[in-house]
Amino acid sequence: MDARKFLVTGLGAVGLVIAAAAICGYWYLGAAWLAGRLPVGGKSAHLPPAKPAAYLCEAAFHTDIALPLDGEVINWRKELRGHLPEYLPRDTYLLFGWGDSVFFTKVLYPEDLTPSRALSALAGLNPVAMRIVPVYGSDVREVCKPLPGGQATKAVLIGEILESLKKDADGAYRPIDTSVPGELLLNAKGRYSPFNTCNQWTARAIGKAGLPRATFAPFAWSVTRPLDLAAESE
Repeated sequence: MDARKFLVTGLGAVGLVIAAAAICGYWYLGAAWLAGRLPVGGKSAHLPPAKPAAYLCEAAFHTDIALPLDGEVINWRKELRGHLPEYLPRDTYLLFGWGDSVFFTKVLYPEDLTPSRALSALAGLNPVAMRIVPVYGSDVREVCKPLPGGQATKAVLIGEILESLKKDADGAYRPIDTSVPGELLLNAKGRYSPFNTCNQWTARAIGKAGLPRATFAPFAWSVTRPLDLAAESE
């Protein structure tokens, strides 16, 4: 094969790869949009939030579940003793988010998302973690959305968080090193993939609590849209 034919063949293969990636991306986005418009469940959506409430916190690409530190269902101060600072005030909430440990520790800004980091996460090659961040209750109440469903919602969400955390042979939680101030990363169960993202974990948790959810929720808006639709219908 001469150089010209080799170049043409190579460019054709690259074109096919790009076209296939574009088609897959189109269907991926389309499936996420459709799932968000056609949520399932929601039997507890009509119940008011608990007191104090559990919250859903949304960032650009990620969602967290916020729960009070000194709750009546579980006291996280005791459950996570040795991992959380001792001086946290009573009006503290903990943000819980499951996800890829490299995303949590290395991808702090959009420019940090390199091809190798993205591919290793999507292939499920990295450990997964539960990221736990203490925040002031006033900030949570100002920025995040209270979740309906009463006390039962909180109990289910707490159960899902505990079930997702991984313990060692001695029954202890094991932290993952991170340079991000104020964040705690604990080893978690599961495997990250394009179909099991951080937001999919959140959607699955709130769905088990009886709240409306998208069956396919790879994006932050995939989690919040079903809840917004339920609120609009009331």
